Amino acid sequence: MEKKKLIEFRNIVKNFDGNFVLKGVNLDIYEKEFVTLLGPSGCGKTTLLNCISTIDKPTSGDITFDGFDIVNAKDDQLADYRSHNISYIFQSYNLVETLTVYENIILPLQIKGERVNSHKEDIDTILEKLSIQTLKNKFPNQLSGGQRQRVATARALVDQSSLLIADEPTGALDSANSENLMLLLQEINKSFRITILLVTHDPAAAKYSSRMLLLKDGQIIEDVTRNGMSNDEYLEVIYSKTR
Repeated sequence: MEKKKLIEFRNIVKNFDGNFVLKGVNLDIYEKEFVTLLGPSGCGKTTLLNCISTIDKPTSGDITFDGFDIVNAKDDQLADYRSHNISYIFQSYNLVETLTVYENIILPLQIKGERVNSHKEDIDTILEKLSIQTLKNKFPNQLSGGQRQRVATARALVDQSSLLIADEPTGALDSANSENLMLLLQEINKSFRITILLVTHDPAAAKYSSRMLLLKDGQIIEDVTRNGMSNDEYLEVIYSKTR
């Protein structure tokens, strides 16, 4: 069965005051993929991410999301696009300290005016999958860093967006919690069949994805697919491309 394209970039250029951060990027991202954008600071990966999430607009080129023209859309159309299609996991968690774990998780549903009770079964599944059922009534300041990131992940999953963006999600975690989170994202990709776009400078984090895009100086210089390799085998290939 042919894979369905979710995001298409065509000749994307981004110029900040004469500095070309993206230089003619062409890229297709498919539904249910777990894609890593890998590269050092300043390579263009965050700018590429910002173009998907409409924080930045490309200087030239076209971007479509499931057929929707991001570049030429009006502001109200973009707000609707972001609300219904994209969820985020941040390095800093972005939890509301005065809300309980459960209240943080259901916040996206409340913002969109949806009935929380109609999502109860899905919420319970997410809580179980992320092993945070017993934390429902705790507050963020009562949690470890790893637990906080799991809560942030649950919040990102609850509104059932098409794309989950994880921007350096392991940056504030120690090595053990980083590995646990990446294994969790790998499992989420398989279990929930959600497209994940991970931004990182760490090749070890990229080994959990199904595809690695290496950026350098505003261009994609490597595009590597797992193709059935184990995490360790895939990491060796990734290292061979990044050395």
